[in-house]
Amino acid sequence: MLTRVEGDRADIITLSFWDSYAAIEGFAGTDIEQAVYYPEDDDYLLERPTKVLHYEIK
Repeated sequence: MLTRVEGDRADIITLSFWDSYAAIEGFAGTDIEQAVYYPEDDDYLLERPTKVLHYEIK
Protein backbone atom coordinates (compact mmCIF):
# COMPACT_ATOMS: atom_id res chain seq x y z
CA MET A 1 0.00 0.00 0.00
CA LEU A 2 1.14 3.52 -0.79
CA THR A 3 -0.08 6.32 1.46
CA ARG A 4 0.06 10.09 1.40
CA VAL A 5 -1.35 12.16 4.27
CA GLU A 6 -2.35 15.77 3.74
CA GLY A 7 -4.03 17.43 6.70
CA ASP A 8 -6.92 15.28 7.89
CA ARG A 9 -7.07 13.20 4.69
CA ALA A 10 -5.05 10.18 3.62
CA ASP A 11 -4.81 8.95 0.04
CA ILE A 12 -4.10 5.24 -0.19
CA ILE A 13 -3.13 3.28 -3.27
CA THR A 14 -3.36 -0.47 -2.97
CA LEU A 15 -1.19 -2.60 -5.23
CA SER A 16 -2.12 -6.19 -5.89
CA PHE A 17 -0.30 -8.77 -7.95
CA TRP A 18 -2.19 -11.33 -10.05
CA ASP A 19 -0.97 -14.39 -11.93
CA SER A 20 -2.95 -13.54 -15.09
CA TYR A 21 -5.73 -11.46 -16.57
CA ALA A 22 -7.91 -14.57 -16.26
CA ALA A 23 -7.33 -14.51 -12.50
CA ILE A 24 -8.44 -10.87 -12.39
CA GLU A 25 -11.56 -11.78 -14.39
CA GLY A 26 -12.32 -14.50 -11.86
CA PHE A 27 -12.45 -11.84 -9.16
CA ALA A 28 -13.79 -8.77 -10.97
CA GLY A 29 -15.83 -10.23 -13.83
CA THR A 30 -15.34 -9.69 -17.54
CA ASP A 31 -14.86 -5.91 -17.26
CA ILE A 32 -11.58 -5.99 -15.35
CA GLU A 33 -11.37 -2.20 -15.34
CA GLN A 34 -14.61 -1.88 -13.35
CA ALA A 35 -13.84 -1.29 -9.66
CA VAL A 36 -15.22 -3.82 -7.16
CA TYR A 37 -16.37 -2.65 -3.73
CA TYR A 38 -17.83 -4.27 -0.62
CA PRO A 39 -20.66 -2.83 1.56
CA GLU A 40 -18.28 -2.13 4.47
CA ASP A 41 -16.13 0.08 2.20
CA ASP A 42 -18.64 2.88 2.88
CA ASP A 43 -17.26 3.05 6.43
CA TYR A 44 -13.78 3.97 5.18
CA LEU A 45 -13.87 5.55 1.73
CA LEU A 46 -14.57 9.17 0.89
CA GLU A 47 -14.57 8.46 -2.83
CA ARG A 48 -15.27 5.40 -4.98
CA PRO A 49 -13.46 5.57 -8.30
CA THR A 50 -15.34 3.54 -10.89
CA LYS A 51 -12.28 2.30 -12.80
CA VAL A 52 -9.04 0.59 -11.83
CA LEU A 53 -5.71 0.56 -13.65
CA HIS A 54 -3.74 -2.51 -14.61
CA TYR A 55 -0.01 -2.56 -15.32
CA GLU A 56 2.36 -5.29 -16.39
CA ILE A 57 5.68 -5.92 -14.65
CA LYS A 58 8.44 -6.32 -17.20
